[in-house]
Amino acid sequence: MTTGRPVTFLQALVAAHRDSFLFLLACPLLAAVPVVVELIQHVAEHRLGMYDTLAAAKAADAHPIRMAFGFAKVLSLSIAGYWVTRWLAWRDPAVAGRWDRRAVALFAGVMAYQAALSAVQLFVLPRSAAALAGGFAVGAVLGPLLVAWSAAAALGSPAIGPVASMRLMAPRFGWTLPYMLVVLLPLMVVHYALGAAAILGPKPLLWPVLVADALVVGWLAALMVASGWFAACRAAGLAGVALAPPVGADARHALHAPA
Repeated sequence: MTTGRPVTFLQALVAAHRDSFLFLLACPLLAAVPVVVELIQHVAEHRLGMYDTLAAAKAADAHPIRMAFGFAKVLSLSIAGYWVTRWLAWRDPAVAGRWDRRAVALFAGVMAYQAALSAVQLFVLPRSAAALAGGFAVGAVLGPLLVAWSAAAALGSPAIGPVASMRLMAPRFGWTLPYMLVVLLPLMVVHYALGAAAILGPKPLLWPVLVADALVVGWLAALMVASGWFAACRAAGLAGVALAPPVGADARHALHAPA
């Protein structure tokens, strides 16, 4: 069984936004995890005085407490890859959140990689523009190459590891990177605009702005996974390989094929 037929750029773009939003409606408790973590980070930032003035925001940017909560947020975004992928594949909230031993064991490797990369970016690299740009560049290259590994792991398939994922995605890198950037750009702009508004805007509106930002992060978490999922589905369809292990005839477990 393949994971779906190839899709056009526009079809995949629409599908990522549509289906990530449908996930939020279908699995509100799972979708709330990164939202809650983002809100907790905002509380910590508020206690640090980050939203008092622009100078205070700059001073608190690299505070160890903020970095620690930032790392927790990265972990919440990483673990969302497990249940968002499973929902996109099977469209069943119960299956999405199910503790599948094989899938959890495989996805633990994905989370370990993402946690290590984030730890280097947050705690090892200097907070200089050059270092931040370099860390972003590394993530921008590795991210599109490893989406098939992440998707297969969440579905419980050991057939596609990191090396196999790179081999599968490398010929499609020129399509995948622009696609994922275009998918994420609108919500990223909203996210950073809300962050600026929290610092520079009227203080009576601070918490409504921060709550709105946390909700945007919740959708952004699902959208990040959806963009990788559709990119991996397209690559798998072109290569004639399966992201998921064979499943039974139960319609509940039928893989969703991108249209």
